[in-house]
Amino acid sequence: MKLRIAVVADTLCGWVGGGVVSGRRFVEQLRRNHDVVVIGADVPGPDCVRLPGFRLPVRAMHAMQFTMARPDRAILRDAFSGVDLVHLQFPFWLSHVALEEARRAGLPVVASFHVQPENALWNVGVRSRRLNAMLYRFWVDRLYNRADAVVCPSHFAERKLRDHGLVAPTVVVSNGVPPDLRRGLRPYAAGAPDPVIVLSVGRLAAEKRPDVIVKAVLGSRHRHRIKLVFAGAGPLEAELRRSVRELPIPAHVGYVERERLEELYGDATLFVHAGEVELEGMAVIEAMAMGVPVVVAQSPESAASLLALDRRFAFPGGDSAALTERLDALLDEPELLREASVRYVAACRRLDLGLSLATLAELYASLVERSLRFRPA
Repeated sequence: MKLRIAVVADTLCGWVGGGVVSGRRFVEQLRRNHDVVVIGADVPGPDCVRLPGFRLPVRAMHAMQFTMARPDRAILRDAFSGVDLVHLQFPFWLSHVALEEARRAGLPVVASFHVQPENALWNVGVRSRRLNAMLYRFWVDRLYNRADAVVCPSHFAERKLRDHGLVAPTVVVSNGVPPDLRRGLRPYAAGAPDPVIVLSVGRLAAEKRPDVIVKAVLGSRHRHRIKLVFAGAGPLEAELRRSVRELPIPAHVGYVERERLEELYGDATLFVHAGEVELEGMAVIEAMAMGVPVVVAQSPESAASLLALDRRFAFPGGDSAALTERLDALLDEPELLREASVRYVAACRRLDLGLSLATLAELYASLVERSLRFRPA
């Protein structure tokens, strides 16, 4: 069934943030078999409807190049004409207004869960369980429970919404490993190379805890042979550049193009994810697919915690000393790293973007068929 789908997303042009990258990938792939119109302030491609945009006076949002859209009901109504289904990517102002207009037009609505309240609050320096719970409840009551289905990137994400009152139907759809990623296994059997590349990928933001990784490498017995690479950008970039000056081997801090990122996956000995807030962990599963053993922080707010093979590849969130122990133990055992590389690649086979697309397309078709069945003649 070929559908006309309206994807509502404030921005899909930024290069930082899992929700943005995932949304852009899904749109590109969906357009192979469906007609997709994207509605937002900063959106790519010819089949787009652009709205006025603005950026909140928050340093983190500027650093991540996230543009908020100013909703226009007349534009939304016109864009929804002839559409079969509306997909809301973010839980912000635009999606709330688009939900109302979609309902008026009698269209089925799917909403994605890509932003945790912690993502928003930690980046403005706020750590409050009470505020987290209030924001969860607001999004659940005003958006997610009013959708026909909610797309969650992991079972962890699904449970988080259920814990905060979600009663709407859910479908777990992984962000997936893109088909163009060149997968491979690491040559660990001959021993780890010098320098050893320890890689971290993602937003350079508070909830990603890059400070923990820097402290851990500084404390490592192998610090004189570790080259630390932070591939990403964000509000902590300048601060992080200052902190890595203490490392014996100059570190890399900053955004890298996709081609270079794949080279880094190919060269890395270890991938470290210290983030404590994560709904899936796109960079983690990409590293796994490339055969890079991953060491992840354990946190009750992170789905990435569940991706560690065992306790040798995990450490308590925020504990740099524990991460130092893990790094030293793993770098002492190249054979263990070789075995882990094979196991991580195998574990990632179920997290394929093609499978995710098939699941999403099946959801769309079922909602559209149901909508047509119950629509007044």
